[in-house]
Amino acid sequence: MQALKRWDGLRLEVTCYCKKKDIPESDFRFLGIYEWQNVYGRLLKKFVDDEYASKHGIYWSNIEEGFRKDIDKIYSFVEGNENHASYEWIESLTEIVGCEKIYLFLEEDRQTAKYWVAECSPTIVHLIINDAIYPTDYYMTNKKFDWLITENHHDVVQFIGKGLDVDIIKKACEK
Repeated sequence: MQALKRWDGLRLEVTCYCKKKDIPESDFRFLGIYEWQNVYGRLLKKFVDDEYASKHGIYWSNIEEGFRKDIDKIYSFVEGNENHASYEWIESLTEIVGCEKIYLFLEEDRQTAKYWVAECSPTIVHLIINDAIYPTDYYMTNKKFDWLITENHHDVVQFIGKGLDVDIIKKACEK
């Protein structure tokens, strides 16, 4: 428990949640100081407009049109409206992304541009998002940075990039 005392806020909350739910480090781990900077930088370079990134990083890029204009939007929807009433789409994340590990970027709070970066299994992301920290902005990508999935605090979910099957996404999101 000594290592936990170095952190507070969201990181501590998620770490304690994972311990309580017996989620192993092989399924969820926060990246170390030397790892997260590289991953965060690659995410910015791939998906966020250079000018926007230089001023804000990824912070609220999913609200303020901060994404690069040459990146395709695969699909988007608002959770809880009449066509997309389900908040459970994220439980189908494994089928949607088709990979064993992803990077998950969790916003510390709505007042700061601080993100915690984790490497995790898509099978447990719904627990972290819906059970441990909801509501907060988050972003996720595969380790090749082919696509980005994000949800903002207005319940707008966006899928951008390439390599995701829109039919699988629609099936999961339109339940």
